[in-house]
Amino acid sequence: MKLLKRQFKVWYPKHKGPIEPDMTIMLMACARELLTTWETLKDKELITRHLASMDKLYGPGAEQRVRDYMHQIAKDERNV
Repeated sequence: MKLLKRQFKVWYPKHKGPIEPDMTIMLMACARELLTTWETLKDKELITRHLASMDKLYGPGAEQRVRDYMHQIAKDERNV
């Protein structure tokens, strides 16, 4: 029986800094994506479904933070 050579795995260093800035960036990106979707489609059910899944993906309170970021982006960065 011939043993197969193990495939090469890429090694990434572990993140040792605080998690919060990364989470903020990810949630703001989700907010921008959902806001653009809202501006394009005006489909409230779709946005509500995506926002409902945020808590499952990013932890408790993520839905409200994304909503807050959406309001902040709409008010400060866009002329909606």
